[in-house]
Amino acid sequence: MPFAPCLGVKDTATSIAFYEKLGFDVDSSTARPGDDIHMLLFEGSFCGMLYSNADLKNWLPVLADLPVGFTGMFYLAVDDFDAAHDRIAEHAEIVKDTVTDHNGQREFYFRDPDGYIIGINDNAALQASDLAKYT
Repeated sequence: MPFAPCLGVKDTATSIAFYEKLGFDVDSSTARPGDDIHMLLFEGSFCGMLYSNADLKNWLPVLADLPVGFTGMFYLAVDDFDAAHDRIAEHAEIVKDTVTDHNGQREFYFRDPDGYIIGINDNAALQASDLAKYT
């Protein structure tokens, strides 16, 4: 499995509804009874987890005094960059709109309900760049 984020969220129902509006799918089938953890998928591929922050702090007590959210960002490569941008912009706060970086990556960033920043980049440009060796 690739490096996978597990986002501690205040309200999983709110987060699930938010991500589904953006075109993500959520699979809760692997959770045990009473577990508020959900697999997050985009275009059929696993990309992370949503976990009730209260449950997450029970699972890893070292997180008990830390706030929801963080300094940093996650990236998701998509096959149809323009369609992803349009759909996400309709339902989420775009914190930095489309730019092209020095590697030829088109990317933009949005904020989710818990303050996490997600960067979306163009998979075709990623595969055509020097960064492809990391995929």
